[in-house]
Amino acid sequence: MEQPITGFRLDEVDDWVAVLACGHGQHVRHEPPLTFRPWVLTPAGRQAKIGWMLNCVRCDRGEPPTEKPMESIETLTTERLTAERFRPDHYDLLCRLHRDPVVMATLGGVRSDETTRQNLQDYIAHWETHGFGLWLLRDRASGEFAGRAGLKGIEIGGHWEIEVGYTFLQPYWGRGLATEIAAATLEVGFERLGLEELVCFTLPTNLASKRVMEKVGFVFEREVMHTGEATILHRLTLDEYRQGRGGQPTDR
Repeated sequence: MEQPITGFRLDEVDDWVAVLACGHGQHVRHEPPLTFRPWVLTPAGRQAKIGWMLNCVRCDRGEPPTEKPMESIETLTTERLTAERFRPDHYDLLCRLHRDPVVMATLGGVRSDETTRQNLQDYIAHWETHGFGLWLLRDRASGEFAGRAGLKGIEIGGHWEIEVGYTFLQPYWGRGLATEIAAATLEVGFERLGLEELVCFTLPTNLASKRVMEKVGFVFEREVMHTGEATILHRLTLDEYRQGRGGQPTDR
């Protein structure tokens, strides 16, 4: 019986398993010359196969479900936040963030509305290309716009990296929300997308952001120049995350 793929997970030996809508799992290894599935090796490749049909022999045998349902990473809920994939109708909200000189002081300064429009187009295209990206954040209690966060591919220090980013409007500062969404983003990146490492960076003067990085497990690697400014780059690997250094904030 054919069933659609709803998500993916890694098994105990780090082989990819497709989770089907019926509640069964099926390995989708890339093992040349026997099996060629190069798409399974990248987050974008796996995300593109969501909804793809596989024949489930366990359904044919009448076996009970064995897998937990997989949620889409296009939306996310934490204790105090909701996150949703950026859409064209988020333009006005993103403009509010980019027009605030205090918020943008460590992010290159206030951005014009036209630049914000291009940024939003880039965010949407990133999702379509890579299968992950930045979310728009809302206060879970009120539904009000709070900021943006998520995963973003970027060239920094001469290398292509995947960054964990987070930016909040001023009323949401000092409440531990950056730590909360950063920890949730690590879980998505490492456990649901199977990324091998993630980076985080900021200006040396942005002590609040630096503290968030360290609280969720990132470790200082080096100072690099980015967009003409000295930037401190932090890194966290999958092995370090699974050993408990990442994803477990010590406090708020």
